[in-house]
Amino acid sequence: MKTYNLFKTISNEWVTNYNLLEALKRTDAHNSKILYIHTGLSFGTPNPELQKNEILQIILETILELNVPTICVPTFTFSFCNGLDFDLNVSKSKMGVLNEYIRKLPNSIRSIDPLMSIALLGEDKDLAEGIGHESIGKDSTFYKLHHRENVRFLFLGTKIGDCFTYMHFMEKYLNVNYRYDKQFHGKITIGDRSYEDNYTLFVRYHNIFPGQGSYAYEDIMLKRGIAKKAQFGNGFITTIDEPSAFKIYKELIDHDQNYFLDPKSIHDCNKTFDVHNMIAL
Repeated sequence: MKTYNLFKTISNEWVTNYNLLEALKRTDAHNSKILYIHTGLSFGTPNPELQKNEILQIILETILELNVPTICVPTFTFSFCNGLDFDLNVSKSKMGVLNEYIRKLPNSIRSIDPLMSIALLGEDKDLAEGIGHESIGKDSTFYKLHHRENVRFLFLGTKIGDCFTYMHFMEKYLNVNYRYDKQFHGKITIGDRSYEDNYTLFVRYHNIFPGQGSYAYEDIMLKRGIAKKAQFGNGFITTIDEPSAFKIYKELIDHDQNYFLDPKSIHDCNKTFDVHNMIAL
């Protein structure tokens, strides 16, 4: 693997793809069969001598050096939630530039889900194929991950508390009382074929708001040594294995159903849904 300077830090030092590989290994990212990756890339100033796609390619190639059989990234669009149609090959994701880069690769597979699709590289193609119509329910990618062995979530320059969408699958699995199933309708296009369909999402009641519990959840896992964290450039890389993430989340919900909610939330079961630019659940 050739060495590349990727980012310049606030201390005016370069971090390389080899530094990235070392940081990934310190978090046990390589000790998995499946890596589900959330990205932020907040590591420093990108090398101006490299084009954006070159940096993204090098980062991906470095991740692939881990020899993990399957990697996947969210390419959520929430298209139907936003009153938009979904084109499998065209609809862009706002989940990060690396995710979008992976989505466009000729050897990646995108799941047919107009709400919460993923892009996948590697062996376990079933995680993106044969997906059901409940985006975080039965036969969703998250549901399948929960029934796989040796799954690890990787947070590449972002915090668990900021973007761990798997928490909402766990809410669905545990059937929390502040969310409900809502059906969305729209048109799906795959190549030259289009059709209309319905998909269901476990959404919050109108007057329910998230609190700071997701950050406390992250801190608990770090303090217990369950989450693995390593510095890279100005930012950090963190991983957590799926069984541990589920176990701790269940502990917190069992102790307090409202642990992850803003105390100002009103539990009135109001099903008003007026989101127009939904980018997170």
